[in-house]
Amino acid sequence: MAFEDDFDTVAGTQLFAFPTRPTDDTAVTYGELKWVEVGSITNVGGVKGREYSTSTLSTVGNARDREKKGSYKLPNADFECAWIEDDAGQILIEKGANSYDILSFKLVKQNKAIRYFTAQVMKFVENNGTSNNAVKGSFTLLRQSDTITA
Repeated sequence: MAFEDDFDTVAGTQLFAFPTRPTDDTAVTYGELKWVEVGSITNVGGVKGREYSTSTLSTVGNARDREKKGSYKLPNADFECAWIEDDAGQILIEKGANSYDILSFKLVKQNKAIRYFTAQVMKFVENNGTSNNAVKGSFTLLRQSDTITA
């Protein structure tokens, strides 16, 4: 029987980056990387899962369209952070946004579960706003690998 309070929150989640891919796509090789924390994350994107397309077959002899699960993609992961120009992790994110490199990422959740994956940084932009807004950065990770849970 599940308890009503049997869930995790995002509080305490950390994101780390490394400037290249690991030599092999295993938790062991990811674990050996010298990670740099991306500081002051304020919103964590989804880094696990796949998004499937629908494949449809329509024949003229049958009025019913038939559908099946088709190809898949790895959905983008959108993050926000407080804009800190001298943060080593944010500097690495900005370098990734200005190149075509594939970086490695490690997400450590509140319950200490780890998610490893590779991605290209599609954007890293400064978001301003009104006088009562904190200056934030937003970045999008275009995932290049399935996520490994450790």
